[in-house]
Amino acid sequence: MIIYMIVLLIVLILIGVGVLFYLRNQKRTAVGKVELRKEEIKALPFQNELVKVKDLQLKGEAKMKFEDWKYSWQNVLKNDLDESELHINEADEALDRFRFKESSERIDESHQTLDSIEQKYQTLSAEIDDYVSRAKEDRIKYEECRTIYREAKRDVLANRHQYGEAARPLEENIERFLPALTEYEQLTSEGNYESAHFKITEVHDQMTRLKSDMEEIPLLIRDVQKELPGQFQEIRYGCRDLKVEGYNLDHVKVDSNLQTLKGKLNLVEPLIARLQLDEAEEIIADINGTLDEMLELVEIEVMAKNNVEKSKELITDELFYAKDMNYTLRTEIEYVRDNYYIDEEDIQKVRQYDNEIQSLIAVYDEILSEMAKSAVRYSEVEDNLTYIKDHVGTINTEQEKLQQHLTALREYEREAQSHTLKIQSRKEDVFRKLMASNLSSIPERFIIMKNEIDIETREAHALFNKRPMHVEHVRDKVQKVLSMMNTFEQEVLTMLQQASYAEALIQYGNRYRKDHADLNKDLIEAERLFSNNRYKRAVEIAETAIERVSPGAPVQIEKRMNEMN
Repeated sequence: MIIYMIVLLIVLILIGVGVLFYLRNQKRTAVGKVELRKEEIKALPFQNELVKVKDLQLKGEAKMKFEDWKYSWQNVLKNDLDESELHINEADEALDRFRFKESSERIDESHQTLDSIEQKYQTLSAEIDDYVSRAKEDRIKYEECRTIYREAKRDVLANRHQYGEAARPLEENIERFLPALTEYEQLTSEGNYESAHFKITEVHDQMTRLKSDMEEIPLLIRDVQKELPGQFQEIRYGCRDLKVEGYNLDHVKVDSNLQTLKGKLNLVEPLIARLQLDEAEEIIADINGTLDEMLELVEIEVMAKNNVEKSKELITDELFYAKDMNYTLRTEIEYVRDNYYIDEEDIQKVRQYDNEIQSLIAVYDEILSEMAKSAVRYSEVEDNLTYIKDHVGTINTEQEKLQQHLTALREYEREAQSHTLKIQSRKEDVFRKLMASNLSSIPERFIIMKNEIDIETREAHALFNKRPMHVEHVRDKVQKVLSMMNTFEQEVLTMLQQASYAEALIQYGNRYRKDHADLNKDLIEAERLFSNNRYKRAVEIAETAIERVSPGAPVQIEKRMNEMN
């Protein structure tokens, strides 16, 4: 037995040793991978990146940059790679002693160092690319500036008449750029690309602005010498013609405004000659804004005249219609007030409308008289006519409503009388049904309801005979009687239906009385309730009793009765 245990122990030890060696081999694979990665990073082609800088003038700032990038990469290769190599060796030694955790930590540290080296490589490469690319872009800007310089000189020489007094300042500005371009050439030839970048960027912005100004100056001069003076004349003669046609344009202040604008316009050409184009544009924009406001005021007057011509005939018709309608209302009120009650407020409204119509007619006549004069402010006339039109429209609407009310009074009376006759007929018909039923007695509440309807009907007839008749009171009274009649009819018909249903249930249940004592007892109670006019409760007891002995029978009985009705 002991031998077996010893053998087992030896086997376990051998397995454990095998596992350790297996794990160490696995870890050595990780060490080999980081070693391979280190060699790949060591072989990164940084020299190829540096070669890009050699395409420039390797002097001055460029040479200092070149040496700095070169030193930085050599420092990375010397220090960072040595640090990574140290971690790799420590990981390998830890594996020899089977310290797997320590070995993993050293491998991770080596990878972190290599990550840092790759990041530094990317950063240095990006700096080189940016530096070289910016130098190339600056060269393109330089060529553009030389093109602008040549073309600007040529344009000023060939088209001096377009630039007027601004031609000489433009030539002087153009020539000021030549030393700056020469300075850029000098800086790049000395390898000072940083300083050259700031210089050419500044010059390029200024020359681009100069090119834009040269395109704008002829347009500004044309505005000052032709366009705006032409608009001044057009507005002056146009307003003069409109005044001849009868327009009052004093509020536009044509002469004073144009004189002021001319004074402002005289300030523009000296500003252009001094190349102060922003100030010149601001003055021109202000002049154009004032011209737009003047033209808008003139356009308002022209449109107002068209609207006035269109609305005069319509307003005349509306005023005559309102006057005729008011006369008709006053006449009709005098005619019907003996027979029908007319609200005093409505009478006062008609009188008020008469006064307002007379006032509007007077104002309208005054407006027409003003329009017959030599000069008219049509925008004011339009506002006044709009007021008259709106006001008379409101009056006509209110008068038409009152006219409809007066016309409807007789119809309201006929309608109320018709409803009263129908109520009386329905009441008698319902009461006949009540009397013709086989009820033991007529419930007292129905007799009371009938009497109340009779009393209200007599009061309604009294209102019919009263003069002047208050139609609204009559309609309210008839509506009240109609509501009472509807309630009376509904309750009577419901009670008769319940009584018939209770009687049918009791008759159906008689066949089961001998065999079902409980049923017989319930039906006796239902008959007692029936004789006391408590039909709803009688139905409930009879339904429950019959449902116990004949399920579904009450539903069939009710369905058959509904079909018969």
